[in-house]
Formats: sequence, structure tokens, C-alpha cells
Amino acid sequence: MRPDEIYSTLDRASDKGPLRLVQDKILDKWFADFQGKNDVILKLHTGQGKTLVGLLMLQSKLNQEKGPALYLCHNNQLVEQTCKQA
Repeated sequence: MRPDEIYSTLDRASDKGPLRLVQDKILDKWFADFQGKNDVILKLHTGQGKTLVGLLMLQSKLNQEKGPALYLCHNNQLVEQTCKQA
């Protein structure tokens, strides 16, 4: 399943709207060109939604039964943020 389709099926808070343009473009590019790769590094500016994009990529791979997977965070604060968003 495509990451943007996964997002559209989520039961999310009412203040969470559609994916941002940059997120949508990155997910489309990843799905078309990089989903078959084992090691992918996602790099975006602060506040552009790396956590959400990374989680959607991970869920897409897991939905294809292409695990196990490893999601790395730089520090404990980001670990907590990621767990909360997941």
C-alpha cells in the first residue's frame, strides 16, 4: 500500500489535515524509486514532517511484509516524539 493511502486511512486528530506538498512529493518519489532499497536516509529541514514521512515509509514496508525494519532517532526526545506519533 502506498504511504499516502495509509495516511488517508488513519484515525487521526481533527486538527491533522492532508499531507503537506513536500511530504507528498517525497513519499511519491520514495514509493516509485526507493521502496525496494534496503537502506534509505530521509533528510528534511526542521518542521517539515520527517517523523510522519518516515513512519509512513516504515508502515508501507511492513504492510508488504518486508521486515524486520529499524527506525533510528538521534536522541531520546525524538524517540519519545516518534513513539507518540506512531
